[in-house]
Amino acid sequence: MNAALRLAEKLQHQRRRLLRTDGRLPSSRHLAARSADTDGTPTISHAVISDVLAGNKANPPLRTLHGLARAFDVPAAYLLPGWDDLTSLQVYRDHEDARQALRLIAGLGPQGAAALLESARGIRANAGLGQEPVAEVPDAPLPTRTGPGRPPRTVDA
Repeated sequence: MNAALRLAEKLQHQRRRLLRTDGRLPSSRHLAARSADTDGTPTISHAVISDVLAGNKANPPLRTLHGLARAFDVPAAYLLPGWDDLTSLQVYRDHEDARQALRLIAGLGPQGAAALLESARGIRANAGLGQEPVAEVPDAPLPTRTGPGRPPRTVDA
């Protein structure tokens, strides 16, 4: 599978997680607005987003990847080839304690990782979350049509 298609697949999936309140997919213009940097100016255009979603941009520049990460609310690393565990990357991005826990097992080898995993399983069990595996990429709802107008585009799962 080529890199552009893989990036497009990741973004199409994330787009479904950003459904509008009316159940429709966000437009390319809406996503471009979400890419805004601290000054409020979008960092990428809706045309670029459309091209990436269609798989036409095989190797977008770093600035575009950062804008896409903001627009789709994912860590920028997730958009790179080979970095498919969205859940882990989001925990790493959002929780300093998780980053510290990983640094603490550095140098402890497989036994350290196994001990951390066992501790995390115990914490999840105590919180009533069960022992089911956590998905690498959370499921995304499919868009629903709730009113008149053009039907939403279908998104391949």
